[in-house]
Amino acid sequence: MSKQNKDGFKNKGNIYDKIFKENAESIFLPLVEMQLGIQIKSFIIHKEKYQKTLEREMDFFYEVETQRGETFLLHLEFQTEPEEDMLYRIGEYHNFMLRRRKMPIRHLVIFLGKGAPNMETQVPASQIYKGFEIVQVYNLDTQTLLSSQIPEFVLLAILSNYPKRDAEAILRLIVRRLREVSSSKSSLSKYLIQLTILARLRKLEELSIKITTEMPITYDIESDYLYKLGMQKAREKELVERKKLIEQAKREREKLEEQAKREREQAIEKLLEIGMKPQQITQVLNVSLYLVRKVKKRMDPNSSK
Repeated sequence: MSKQNKDGFKNKGNIYDKIFKENAESIFLPLVEMQLGIQIKSFIIHKEKYQKTLEREMDFFYEVETQRGETFLLHLEFQTEPEEDMLYRIGEYHNFMLRRRKMPIRHLVIFLGKGAPNMETQVPASQIYKGFEIVQVYNLDTQTLLSSQIPEFVLLAILSNYPKRDAEAILRLIVRRLREVSSSKSSLSKYLIQLTILARLRKLEELSIKITTEMPITYDIESDYLYKLGMQKAREKELVERKKLIEQAKREREKLEEQAKREREQAIEKLLEIGMKPQQITQVLNVSLYLVRKVKKRMDPNSSK
């Protein structure tokens, strides 16, 4: 009874929880016996944590043994007001406890309000979970699958029941049939990839790859998504490597230019030291007069020329 009402307050029935807990054995269990037509021999209280959006403790779950020897879980839910989704909320509790306890469960809502509660109490027959059926692909007839016009059925032949010694022959038949029933090269490529994946379940992946790669068909690998993705990554890597090489070459060039500049200036300094005129230096070293005067100025700040 943790559901909130329109005013945002918790259902007022919550204030009675303590009373229900303290008096369940003396008041409500006799009521349960009368309603269900049973006589309870013994019971054990189960407190489970049920987590959906918020964690809620389910207080009123009892493991009951009747005088007739029946054992089941008894769930009591107390309501002071009708709840629209009560049927499905109890269904959630049912599935939760069934998975944990794996025993029959009976639910009883004890309505404490006035008048007849407008609540559904039974799940429609079409919504009742009664278990599931199994389709065992291993037991399907191999020849029936191979003769199908539906590629997906042909693929399942790899998982069907055939002698292990015939695995290669079956794989080759599957590949041949896929070629016959596929609508395009792209769809054939897709089915061959799926075949290799399914073959892993029978430890036939390597054989499947060997047979599909030996196929005498033209397969446009450049249209394959994985190929395109690989090529794109390769191009991106190539661009990154090329950029790195360009940057490295630029640094090397700048380094060489700086070294050559230093060597020219050192040569100019030596020629100036031995008294050679700037105009003569420009002819000897094939450098500009501006550079010679710049070096001379650095050597002798008081020099005007």
